[in-house]
Amino acid sequence: MRVRTLRGGALSLATCTAAAGLSALLAGCATGPRPATAPTPAEIAAARAAYEGARHAAYAPRRFKALFSGEVSPKVGAIARGYLSVWWDGRVLVWRASAPLAAAGNLGRLSLEEPFAGRVPFPGELDARDAIGLLLGVLDVAPEGAVEKARGGYRVALDGRGRAARLDEAYRIVGLELPRGARASYEPGDAIPRRIDAQSPDGTAHLTLSSYGDWPSSERIP
Repeated sequence: MRVRTLRGGALSLATCTAAAGLSALLAGCATGPRPATAPTPAEIAAARAAYEGARHAAYAPRRFKALFSGEVSPKVGAIARGYLSVWWDGRVLVWRASAPLAAAGNLGRLSLEEPFAGRVPFPGELDARDAIGLLLGVLDVAPEGAVEKARGGYRVALDGRGRAARLDEAYRIVGLELPRGARASYEPGDAIPRRIDAQSPDGTAHLTLSSYGDWPSSERIP
């Protein structure tokens, strides 16, 4: 069969096909994934208030002791599996591991007043304040940065050095971002996280809370 050439204002078969394809493409673009919408002023206020509330509760005067089980795996060195015990008096955190943690050894002391001193029980270049915040599940930094919609919740920038918090849709802190590529994900708990999964360019740590309780001032660290 011969295809007759259309003249005048009529469209050729090829032109119709191209037009149909273009229409389909435009329709697909119109209905495809779109960038996440910006948070509303109410959501921004709620995210900042939730973070500040968690920060206040974590760093208010309190004394507790906790026991985590899990493993710390540096990129260079042996994997340490066992227990991590911590004692916190509101300003100073003492930790003890059942197995040596590479260069950190079995015991360390971290203080909010001495950010560049003390052995850190995680792989990576963390200072004392960031390491304490990683264990408590919230950094002692005001949520003054931008608030963005993120997958499953919100991201709150804390400073210009890479510190940020990730909140879920219920405004619970479920992750922290730290300088030099370190980050942590959490299963939130009532007082401290139930689970901590931390990673950095130098290795990983996976900890599960085994016990938590008050630490009386009269009780010495064993």
